[in-house]
Amino acid sequence: MVVIRTAVISDDRLLREGLVRILSKEPSCSVVGQHDRPTFEAVLRAGHPRVLLLDSRMEGALGFCAALKREGGPAVILMAADEDEGFAMRALDAGARGMLAKTATPAELVKAIRVVSEGEIWARRHIIATRMERLAVNGSKRPGESLAQELLSGREREVLLHAATGLSNKELAGRLAISEGTVKAHLTRIFQKLGVRGRAELAAAYHGIIPPQPSPSSAALSAVRPSVS
Repeated sequence: MVVIRTAVISDDRLLREGLVRILSKEPSCSVVGQHDRPTFEAVLRAGHPRVLLLDSRMEGALGFCAALKREGGPAVILMAADEDEGFAMRALDAGARGMLAKTATPAELVKAIRVVSEGEIWARRHIIATRMERLAVNGSKRPGESLAQELLSGREREVLLHAATGLSNKELAGRLAISEGTVKAHLTRIFQKLGVRGRAELAAAYHGIIPPQPSPSSAALSAVRPSVS
């Protein structure tokens, strides 16, 4: 079993110690540090954790999150996160990989740590969908959009757009009037071309939360357009 190195930063002693107590009972997690201030020194002292639980209520929390993203730091889960959509959008822009509200359960905490440690995103589906809609309305270029334009067929880009909002294969098939088997085939090719390992990572790459990593054979794959629509 892989043990996930985790650190906690919060100036709320009750929250900080409560999180440590919960994780101390979880075999898949190892708390390597707890601190009351968001500093790089605190993260380094924790021995380069894989996941950082950061109190979203602390002053400068989002700025610190963005700095960690720039420096290739640990995946950040914002704790006691405001459930307001506006905050969620800013958190994703800052590089947060997960958000947990005050009402989150210990089981959700452990699952969120596991998910973000695997390179995926822990966020409500409607948050991702709303962010995509806002970007579309603003006419903004998503960081993964240019790469998608280069590597994906028109139908694959349609599948990408809907998959990134969290639609299931069945829902996506109904939306595009194709079979679930065709949806799976399109998704397999999209994952290969963009170098991602699942729907959450696909959405993250599309929004620029993580960079797409096209496989070496992407150029060859992009030249072969699927005939099934």
